[in-house]
Amino acid sequence: MSGNRKTATLAEVRQKEFMGHPVGLWALFTTEMWERFCYYGMRALLVLYLISTLTSQNPGFGWSEKDANELYGWFTGLVYLFPLLGGYLADRFLGQHRSVLLGGSLMAIGEFCLFYSEYFRQGAITTITFQNAPAAFTCFMLGLFLITLGNGFFKPCISVMVGELYEKNDPRRDTAFYIFYMGINVGAFAAPFVAGTIGEKISWHWGFLTACVGMCFGLLTYSFFRPKYLGPIGRKFRGAEVPKTDAAEEPENAPKPVPTVKSPLTRVEIDRIAVILTLTFFCIAFWSVFEQAGTSLNIFANKETNRQVPKAVGQKIPGFLPNQADLAVKVAKRELETDLFELKQAISAFEDDSEKVEDVENLSEYLLEQVCAKNFEELKSFIEANEDKFDPLELEAFSEKLADVQESYDTGVSLQKRANVARSRAGLEALAVDLENFENAILAGEQENVAISEEIEKQLPDKLDAARTASKEVDEDRLRESLRTDVIASRQNQFLDNEKKNIDVSEAIYTFPTTWYQSVNPLAVVIFAPLFGLLWGFLRRHGIEPSTPMKFCIGLIMLSLAFFFLIPGALQAAHTNGNAAAYWLLGTYLLCTFGELCLSPVGLSMVSRLAPERYASLLMGIWFLSSAVAGYLSGKLAAVFGSSGAGAGRVSFWFGEQGGLADFFLIMALVPLCAGLIVFLLVPKLRKMMHEED
Repeated sequence: MSGNRKTATLAEVRQKEFMGHPVGLWALFTTEMWERFCYYGMRALLVLYLISTLTSQNPGFGWSEKDANELYGWFTGLVYLFPLLGGYLADRFLGQHRSVLLGGSLMAIGEFCLFYSEYFRQGAITTITFQNAPAAFTCFMLGLFLITLGNGFFKPCISVMVGELYEKNDPRRDTAFYIFYMGINVGAFAAPFVAGTIGEKISWHWGFLTACVGMCFGLLTYSFFRPKYLGPIGRKFRGAEVPKTDAAEEPENAPKPVPTVKSPLTRVEIDRIAVILTLTFFCIAFWSVFEQAGTSLNIFANKETNRQVPKAVGQKIPGFLPNQADLAVKVAKRELETDLFELKQAISAFEDDSEKVEDVENLSEYLLEQVCAKNFEELKSFIEANEDKFDPLELEAFSEKLADVQESYDTGVSLQKRANVARSRAGLEALAVDLENFENAILAGEQENVAISEEIEKQLPDKLDAARTASKEVDEDRLRESLRTDVIASRQNQFLDNEKKNIDVSEAIYTFPTTWYQSVNPLAVVIFAPLFGLLWGFLRRHGIEPSTPMKFCIGLIMLSLAFFFLIPGALQAAHTNGNAAAYWLLGTYLLCTFGELCLSPVGLSMVSRLAPERYASLLMGIWFLSSAVAGYLSGKLAAVFGSSGAGAGRVSFWFGEQGGLADFFLIMALVPLCAGLIVFLLVPKLRKMMHEED
């Protein structure tokens, strides 16, 4: 901003009030609102983008659920780990003000990298990895790293600045953090509706750009209001004094401040730090379960809940996603056709081994018959019984392709069943797409392969001439293989484009975006945070307000109840082919919110109140460290026990394999329940160590 704007003093900042609080609180409220819009807009899209296939209407990275959950865990862990570093640097060298500006700028650049990575993905067909799309992969990962680093500078410092607006014993501090926490959740509520809808309905990378724009608004808001309403707040750090903004404020002969000598921690300070560290540890159990919102709950919402809305609503209100019910099935059928043709080629390699198999007259014909009859298990048993009679390399190629065929078929059948349920609700006839006739599917795959080969031969001469003109060594086989990759990708995109253009509006089925579920939690916070504040005030006036440790205990128990509530929803999804009722997730998010309101804003207030001033940012960083460990664990737990698909595990010990995610959600319910009971036993000791009477 302009250099002639006068910066208010601390006394002036605290005197300027709006609705009973310093105006600076509302400036920080708005800044944090936009920063959370940026972060939660990206978070709502991240896992959905990673697991979206490259052949879908809105292509993503094509990763498995397991890999996507793993990355989410690492990302979330670093998001909450870097505040430890950022808080230390703010205390020692930068000050909170500079850290907020630096962190916000890094987050905006990171979101832009996520957006721009879309333009580097050409050539990848099945997945986006460093091997087949290095530029896209690197740009995307750089964006995630910058977001985590920027959050590390931004997150602890703006929370500390809220505390600095008040005197240590100001009774408005807890209420101020509830207001600040509402700012967080206003941004988190808007993000899935705006960035999430744009990402799902238009394109994922435009959703990431929307999040970037949100962060830029936050930086502009902070820079504009800071001089007048925050003044010296956040400008002080241990490496320098607060900069003088107006030389006329101090006479030249004013006495210089005497440097203070750092005193050792008192017993009371040590006890209070111990309380902070103890409750921080138990927060790991809370956040590792709560953060399932971005992993298992997000995927459950996307794949196993009914998000269908009436056609009259979907057509008239913007934001809903029009889906042609059979488009995903057609894509799956096309992939099955390709796999079947390649399997037929693998079968033909067994011609020389036919005489070695005594109980079959024509080996290739027998294998193909078993495939067309979908006798996958019988076929595997036959292969195992005659394993020593086949060439090992040919057998390996056949086995891998057979597994691909079986997975493609199972996926197609599952999609067709789900699509027919949706069509039935919409009053439409069942799909006419045939996934049963493998003979016709093999023929279609063969025709597609011929078309691909013809296109390769058509383009190859020009590619060879271009390479020779550039004086490059030409490996024709390698160039042909590279060209095949490009042709397949081009034909797949062309197929999707044609299908989208031919959507029959009369058969459109409307669903609301998956990301909208993630607005339930912040909306509930905005609604219920004032009520919780009033509740604590009412109990305080009557001398029965729970202590901070007891509020932690209540929060953990509420989170446990949330996942107990979701178990019947998981069972319903497992028995209805992924059509669980919406109220299971809605109730879960609501109960999670009640647990969050008992723990998170109370914890922020506790750290700012109990932490020694010279370690305020550092201890706030340690507070967020629990979320770092929990963030990593949330992704790891979902990847190992709560993911589906190839190469992933799904825990099954009580409800069985037919229970879907029920056993996983049972674990998620038991973890905070056990932690809450332990905290309950520690409440008397922790209350004593807080020394609140002092």
